[in-house]
Amino acid sequence: MTSCGKVEDPILCAKGCGFYGTSSNNNLCSQCYKAFLKEEEAKNVAVLSEKISSLTCEYDFKGTTECTMKIKQRCMTCKKKVGLLGFSCRCKGVFYSVHKYPEEHACTFDYKSSGRVTLAKENPLCRREKLENRI
Repeated sequence: MTSCGKVEDPILCAKGCGFYGTSSNNNLCSQCYKAFLKEEEAKNVAVLSEKISSLTCEYDFKGTTECTMKIKQRCMTCKKKVGLLGFSCRCKGVFYSVHKYPEEHACTFDYKSSGRVTLAKENPLCRREKLENRI
């Protein structure tokens, strides 16, 4: 029964375990919902631990405390600290100078099609002339 007093039709668990789920548990049974909550909590803990590890506090002699967040930048391939020399790629990764070329870090960004799209946008007349020559 719902809070309104209406009877819900039984819904099978969304994970396919064979038990019945409820809409309040994202259509999951109680066991699958508990597992889902544990996974979500583990993700949140991982994110928070990263943020806490990058938090630094500095104390001065006047008794004030200043806390700041420092982002630790490491190469996505070899995990070395990159510091100011890090290279940001279009695949949204930061790399050490040795891995800055797409072939070195298995880049997923398609530079070739991106270049073609840019050229087509910047040179619309050339594209139109080619189409007229084909006719």
